[in-house]
Amino acid sequence: MAKYIFVFSTAHRHFVSLNVENPPLRFSFSDEANVNLTASLFLFGGNSFNVEVESNRSQGDPGRLANQLMHIMSGLWDALGLSVGKPHNLTFEGFINLDNKQSGQLTPALPTFAALIDAAGLSPHDWISLSVSSPQLRAALRDIRLAMETPGEAAVHCYRAIERIRQYFARTVDRKHSWQSLADALNVQRTWLDSYTTNATAVRHGELIELDNPHRDACFEQAASVVIRFAAFIKGGHANLTAPRFQLLS
Repeated sequence: MAKYIFVFSTAHRHFVSLNVENPPLRFSFSDEANVNLTASLFLFGGNSFNVEVESNRSQGDPGRLANQLMHIMSGLWDALGLSVGKPHNLTFEGFINLDNKQSGQLTPALPTFAALIDAAGLSPHDWISLSVSSPQLRAALRDIRLAMETPGEAAVHCYRAIERIRQYFARTVDRKHSWQSLADALNVQRTWLDSYTTNATAVRHGELIELDNPHRDACFEQAASVVIRFAAFIKGGHANLTAPRFQLLS
């Protein structure tokens, strides 16, 4: 029997009056290989809490188990948040494998885009001032932030970020042609913009699916590229972007 302790924290503990110590709150779930696991939740009144997980076989990748447990615990905190009318956020702090004493922190490694912003010819001042002044940029950046906060639903938030930018071009043409106007302005292929449409649509319609990490990161990169190029498009006086600075994305 393998046993793990996962440590979580929340900045909203003072809104939650739930204390579960002895006996703990217990629940069962299955991992991706349909292995049954039992979890025990201990809340002691502070901002951090433990979830002890027992499995009848060792988990090869604690990160996958942590990701699944994060979804489950977020569901609990969302239920509490709805009851009191306040959103609650959780942070995963780390884990301990009680069998081999392995421990560590598992932080979602999300891609960064400072180099992409710089390569687009945007100084820090450009990036900040354009983001503040453009409603489309602000809305798209908000969607990307939501994608970072909920990586399991990255596709739907990233695709919506792209749609925010498309709305700028829909002011003068219909919806169908606004996609092509966006593609022409930012020097990307129209079909490239549809890379994650299927996944985003499925999640938006309630399906419980998510991208693996490589596809999730590619989704972030796609949305970030559109947003950053749109900022460069504004800075350049709304002239279509061209190579060599902006190579065709396809």
